[in-house]
Amino acid sequence: MEKSAELIDQAKSTGHFAVIYRGYLLPGKEADYQNAWHVVAQYFVKHRGAIGSCLHLSSDGMWIAYSRWPDKKTRDASWPGENAPSNALPCEIQKAIITIQNCLDPERKLPDICMEVVKDFLIL
Repeated sequence: MEKSAELIDQAKSTGHFAVIYRGYLLPGKEADYQNAWHVVAQYFVKHRGAIGSCLHLSSDGMWIAYSRWPDKKTRDASWPGENAPSNALPCEIQKAIITIQNCLDPERKLPDICMEVVKDFLIL
């Protein structure tokens, strides 16, 4: 069985842990933000155990990045340190994280939200 299929099976059977990042972007930064988000999301899925990530745009212009993990332990182990970007991450990922940070409007920045799913009706 493929590694990603194993992680999905594990998440379906034991629940999962989600991390949500919200923010409003500076004008003209949408493409840079989306490209950098893709680089970071792909890295954490391929190399750090994430089971997926999703990017949303709300009707009021808020961007919401949602990442899913098999459990909180996997997520915590995959994110080295409290500060972003960590020097433990590859240079390309550090640069993408800095790009994401530089796209956010500091006047409208919202805090990160971490949630643990209690019940989920996810069909994969």
